[in-house]
Amino acid sequence: MSLISFPLRIAKRGHLRRALLFAATLLVTLLSALSARAQKSGALIGIVEAPAASQDAQDFSSVHPPKFKTLWIAPDPSGKLQVLTTIPELVVPHKDGFWHVGVQQVCELYQTVPDEAGNESLNQYVWAAPVGKAGVIETDKACPLRKPEDYVVRRSTEADDKKVTQCGFTLTDIEFVSPALISYKNFYTQSENCEERGGRFSVNHYVRDYDSGEKVSFAKLLGPQAGQSYVKAAPASAKDDNGEDCGEPFTNRDTDWRVGRNNGRWGAFFSQNVGNFGCAVDVPVRFRLPAAVTGESAAITDWKPYQAKEADLQDGFIAPTGDLAIIVTKTEIKFYEVRAGAPGNVLLTIPAAEVVMMQWSTGTHVPDWTAQMEKISKLPSPPVARQIKKDSE
Repeated sequence: MSLISFPLRIAKRGHLRRALLFAATLLVTLLSALSARAQKSGALIGIVEAPAASQDAQDFSSVHPPKFKTLWIAPDPSGKLQVLTTIPELVVPHKDGFWHVGVQQVCELYQTVPDEAGNESLNQYVWAAPVGKAGVIETDKACPLRKPEDYVVRRSTEADDKKVTQCGFTLTDIEFVSPALISYKNFYTQSENCEERGGRFSVNHYVRDYDSGEKVSFAKLLGPQAGQSYVKAAPASAKDDNGEDCGEPFTNRDTDWRVGRNNGRWGAFFSQNVGNFGCAVDVPVRFRLPAAVTGESAAITDWKPYQAKEADLQDGFIAPTGDLAIIVTKTEIKFYEVRAGAPGNVLLTIPAAEVVMMQWSTGTHVPDWTAQMEKISKLPSPPVARQIKKDSE
């Protein structure tokens, strides 16, 4: 029976009004389904659920690592764009399958003076491993269990040398993840109990690979031309929190860089900590990161149609097929159907969040990723394994 003959038969029975209503409803449903089914892209989005503890933390009890989520957004069986899977960690496509990435917090014991009990520090480390396998981090000596009376806030007598202090912590935030690289920020400081003068903090940005976990040199990764661009990006002087010149950046230390959003693309930034009181440099490097590094094969080039739709537009991404755009505003992330380069209907809206990963799947790969994300979401994440550095044993 055809879609047209059915309402006509109803009309012959004297139910013309109902037939017309049925036909109109059916037409709207079909058009909606066809529009949704036209979406051939799926987006794997990594977002920050909660950043690392506040930089104003004053004791170990208030220090915590960041939390992340991965959203797999693709058409459901009916063709409607949906959040099909939510995974409580970062999951990224890698050259040998999907990996998971995160930040682990540990307590480390440092003993610089043999006769002293030492100092404990809370530090956070980035880890990466194939999905289903435990990440591994390498640290200094682990902090043993102690009694409250074993600690002292600040050493002032000889008896205090036998007690342990708790000074210093490192907060680590992942800022970008791709199949090739992980970009992260380390914020190190001490509480007021340990450093009364204040301002003795440092912020460092690094990029690491998956296999070795080593910091990546900008020039070694991208070649001599990239190295020259890195050097040219350096200003004559860094600035502190008061906007004053505070030191000259190091052009021969090109492991100090980060990946961040710049004009609608993932771009490289010359980022260095030069001294205390926020003395630092953070400027874009005029060198386009290749798609092999970012995993970003397309970008929005004409923002006017999107700005007309969203007055508070912050950022945007577009599928390689050009049929789906993801627009970030101050309060929401909206998924727009795209036709002839212009945004059309809003297919999905989710709350705004910091995006650290955007990876796409298209065509016949979309159902494959849907199946894999569903499988990964049901796998337990093994506890991160800790290895003690040999020189700390």
